[in-house]
Amino acid sequence: MKKILVPTDFSAEAESATDVARILALKFDAEILFLHTIEISSAEAINASGAPSNFDSVADAMFVHESINSAKNEMSRLEDVSKFKGITTSQQIKLGSPFQHIHDAIENDGVDFVVMGTKGASGLSEVLIGSNTEKVVRRAKCPVLSVKAPLEQEGLEDIVYATEMGDNEAPVIDIIQDFQRAFGATVHIVWVNTPNNFQSDRVTKERLREFATKYRMVDYTLNVFNDVVEEDGILHFAQEVKAAMIAMGTSSHTGLSRIIRGSIAEDIVNHAKRPVLTQSVKE
Repeated sequence: MKKILVPTDFSAEAESATDVARILALKFDAEILFLHTIEISSAEAINASGAPSNFDSVADAMFVHESINSAKNEMSRLEDVSKFKGITTSQQIKLGSPFQHIHDAIENDGVDFVVMGTKGASGLSEVLIGSNTEKVVRRAKCPVLSVKAPLEQEGLEDIVYATEMGDNEAPVIDIIQDFQRAFGATVHIVWVNTPNNFQSDRVTKERLREFATKYRMVDYTLNVFNDVVEEDGILHFAQEVKAAMIAMGTSSHTGLSRIIRGSIAEDIVNHAKRPVLTQSVKE
């Protein structure tokens, strides 16, 4: 972890993400890039002087100009030198699609980790809208840490790792082990038993043991947790062990296949109160 991207809309959730990014930057000796996007569909660019250009109306241009000035003031407050002492920070203010600029930063600016706030969603809005955080979780090639609320403590000593015990989970385990080394954390590996996907504890525990050995995992516990659906089981288990963070792999499926299969990772990001670390894995 060398460069952490923190997309921000200056909300309370984004402030929580900023605090977590500061902790990680200090632990991993990483720099932080703050990104704020002003969503204006008709905007295409900012000219060389930093002023908006190519708008449909004078009103649009004035609104965006004011938004840029406001964002600059917020960025100055965000990058308080007393809070980020010893951390290299930089900032970008962009016009257009937040997701597109996050994607571009990952592809072009050397970003290898994203920390972003999420408000979560439920019901119909969760199905129809989807947040920028969900899009990033689904499609980012690098790890994403979704943050909804302030950390109760600065340490991340207990991490829940929800596994499917697949052959493609090495990228997730790699980043988990980075966190273990940085924070001296214990990993609680959990398999959730559901009525539709049930195995005996004895069989599952042996499979978990073989899985942990295969990936040379250390400082871990093996757990089988029973619940009605997998998402609830992960959340309930994390609450039971008072985990500081949940970690899991996610696929990059889009369109109809994603709707049919659902995305457990996105559901967890929407509903978890604690930070959720996701890493894209190949199917």
